[in-house]
Amino acid sequence: MTAMPASPPIWKRYHVAHDTEYCYAYSVSNARHRAHLIPGDRPDQQVHQRTLTVNQPLAESAEGIDFYGNHYRDFAINVPHRLLSVQARMDVSVRAPVWPTHSVIWTGKSLARRSFDPADQAGTRFALTCAPYLVDSPMIPALPEAASWALAHLGSGKPLHQQLLTMTKAIFEEFVFDPAATTVGTPLSQVFKTKRGVCQDFAQLMIAALRSVGIPARYMSGYILTHPLPGQPRLVGADATHAWVEAWCPGHGWLGLDPTNGKAVTDEFITLACGRDYADVIPLRGVVVGGGEHSLEVSVTMTPEAELIQSASPKHDLNQHDLKLGKPVDTAGQ
Repeated sequence: MTAMPASPPIWKRYHVAHDTEYCYAYSVSNARHRAHLIPGDRPDQQVHQRTLTVNQPLAESAEGIDFYGNHYRDFAINVPHRLLSVQARMDVSVRAPVWPTHSVIWTGKSLARRSFDPADQAGTRFALTCAPYLVDSPMIPALPEAASWALAHLGSGKPLHQQLLTMTKAIFEEFVFDPAATTVGTPLSQVFKTKRGVCQDFAQLMIAALRSVGIPARYMSGYILTHPLPGQPRLVGADATHAWVEAWCPGHGWLGLDPTNGKAVTDEFITLACGRDYADVIPLRGVVVGGGEHSLEVSVTMTPEAELIQSASPKHDLNQHDLKLGKPVDTAGQ
């Protein structure tokens, strides 16, 4: 009997509009910024178009790729200003990642405890790919209580991919999503104690738990599609950036897991950047001279191609300065 050919992967295309606006109490004379708002190609993600627009004239501008394989844009502003507006626009297609049907049996032993013999290609790949995601990082320190919690939920004797999903669902069931409970700088120990937080907290908590038992895990930044109530239109600007986890599964690679929603990553996720923790992938950071207190407003809209009636590209004012971005290089190895 002739085997039936495999069905081609189904790609879903989205348009994302991500606006960031800083309003300063006093004039800023000089500023330097780095934007992690430039998605790249991945095994399950293709970038068709991307632009970054700044409302001030730029003294310097350069694009690069950081240590973790993320695209970034650095820019400097040397004119006095009280308003900084950065608009990111992107058209991206994604497909559902292949979820493994089998994986190594988790025995409770650290995945880091393997031979790094130069002749062992798998071991070499593991060392190069996973080493940064096995140790403590600035925002994810060692957390003893997370280690015991991880062992209780992972157990042993079952395939690792199943155990990872079990932990993902456990965070969803045991922790409460509460935007008022934490800030960007809230310690993980407090999140673990109160069992309340947001996607950043839950992602970093899961990473701490996995690293504590020797499973490499990294922080993912991007977008997730939200669904309006039946019969209601999609609200422009009502979305937000999202955070989730990728854990290393030997024989398969990185598995995407979303503890905030208790599920594996699907074709409704767009990746912007990955790193050890949130500090590595902040969407927009910078250093300014002057300014005083400031307010921040962020607006994100992720729209399926099928819902687009007309182009969502913004009208550019004469004082806006586009950063023309080329086609990203393939980051499939990241």
